[in-house]
This record gives sequence, C-alpha cells and structure tokens, in this order.
Amino acid sequence: MSMKVCMPKIFGEILRRYWSMRHLIQKVLRSRLVQCLVIFVLLLRGLESHAEDVGSSHVGDRQLPHCLTKDYQVVWRDEFVGDMLNTDNWTMPSIKVREAASLNSDGTIVVEGGLLHLKTLWRNEKVHASYIQTRGRHEWKHGYFECRLKFQKLQGHHGAFWVQTPSFRSFTDQPEKSGTEMDIIEWFGSGRRHGWAGMNIYYWGTTDKGVPGSVRSPSIPDFPKMGGPQDGSPDSPMKDLSEDFHIYGLLWTEKECAFFCDGVEIMRDVKAISQIPQYIVLSLLCSHWERPRLDVAKLPDEMQIDYVRVYQKP
Repeated sequence: MSMKVCMPKIFGEILRRYWSMRHLIQKVLRSRLVQCLVIFVLLLRGLESHAEDVGSSHVGDRQLPHCLTKDYQVVWRDEFVGDMLNTDNWTMPSIKVREAASLNSDGTIVVEGGLLHLKTLWRNEKVHASYIQTRGRHEWKHGYFECRLKFQKLQGHHGAFWVQTPSFRSFTDQPEKSGTEMDIIEWFGSGRRHGWAGMNIYYWGTTDKGVPGSVRSPSIPDFPKMGGPQDGSPDSPMKDLSEDFHIYGLLWTEKECAFFCDGVEIMRDVKAISQIPQYIVLSLLCSHWERPRLDVAKLPDEMQIDYVRVYQKP
C-alpha cells in the first residue's frame, strides 16, 4: 500500500482520538466543576448557619433558655469539639496542689467525642484532680451562664460549675465591689444523704466570730424541685446527678441571682450580688475533709461536660 493511501487514514485516526479525548476531558472538568460548586455551596451554608447560630437567639435548633427574654443572645460558648482544650477559652491556675490532690496532671483533662472529660486519677500514690477557668481569657458582668454536664459517681471528690472573682478579698461586706463566688452547682457523689449537692453564693464579709472571712449568703436551694430531698426529710436522698446529663444555669442581673436545673428555678438570691466582671470555673476537686470517702481502687472517675454558654443583652 502506498504512502499516499496510509497518511490520510492515520491523520484521520489521530483527529478522531483527539476529539474523543477532548470531549472526555471537558466532561471530567465539568463534573469536577459541579462537585466543587456543590462543596462550596454546602460550606457557605454551613458558615451562614454557624453565624446565625452564634449571633441570633438560637443555638443550633435550640431556642433561648426559658428564663431569658428575647433580647438575650449568645456572646460566648465552648462546645468542646476536636481533641484538645481550646486555650483561647481556658487557662489553668498556677498552683500544682489544691488541698488533697495534685492539679491538672497528664490525663486529667481530655477533650474527646464532643465532650470535655475532667478526671480524678490515682497515680504514684497520689490523687490527681482537675481545674480549668476562663480567667485571663474571658470575664463577664451579668448574664446567663449555662452548662450541660454529667457528674462523677464516687464520693470523696466533688465536681462543680461556678463563677469566681479575681478580687474576692478586696472589700469586706461589699460583695458588689469584691465580687462573689457563685456555685451554680456542686456534686459530692452518689449515695450521700447529707451535703450531696450545693448551690451557693459566698462573699468576703464579717463572720459570726466578728472577723473577715468567707460568708455564705442565706439563700437556700429548693432541692425537692430536683427530685429530692423529700418534703420534711432534709436528709433523704435526692436524684442522682451522676446518672445522666442535666442543664445547670445562673441568671445574674444587677438586682439578683437565680439558679436553675433543667429550666426549673431552684434558688434565688438578692443579698450578695456582684457588680464586677467574673470568670467561669469547671472543676473536679478533692478536699481534705472528703478525701477519706474516696475509694481510690475505683478510680478513675470523671465529670463530663457537653457545653458551656454565656448569654447577655446587647
């Protein structure tokens, strides 16, 4: 066969393959472009949803807490996503030992599965406890402070969600100027018949002995609204707060402080009301007085925190 006959056939085959390949490349590029556009739209929707989540009166699909008016909005939150504590939100105290336990040793603070795990460990013949705070990062004057958490099981250590002041001892009998310690909730372990939980406000004042010291404001929590104790029997067991997650909140205004559990008001105080910015603390501590109750053979034990949120008026 002559070259004059073969060349057109070869060029024809090359052109056919060229156009076929070009068509395939264009098809792939169009497909990739569509995929990229879909991903971009989804990401944009996610960002818009997040912006609405933080800036509106909703948190996800959840309405404002019932105790708040519509002019409140989320101003700060930590949902404990990822696998590390967000150090833009939290710091740790400089002290290494607090009463009967070492503080914040390796393994006592873990972020995993969308939860913050504060743990009590027994290691090297010592109790290791945990304590984090927003001090040095975030402080607020007035607002609604809310946390969803599940408490530790064992007696002998206590978990707490509280609000503290850096100037607690600055002024005697002037909580509005010194600030207060507001224990939104404390839990001292399952099976206790006395002192099992606490909601308190403390301020630096004149004690019964006539000297400056930590004084508890007289408000009393109505724990029967939380499932116990029974009316007329203050030593009866209350609902076990280590069995499940509950939502604890503090509404702090210029005139009063109201404490809540799962949306139900448990305590209200009008005497010791701080008028200065304060910070949040989450802790699982072991005090000297309770240490004998702690069965270290049953450790580790932990307190699990789902989220912490702060609401304020603009």
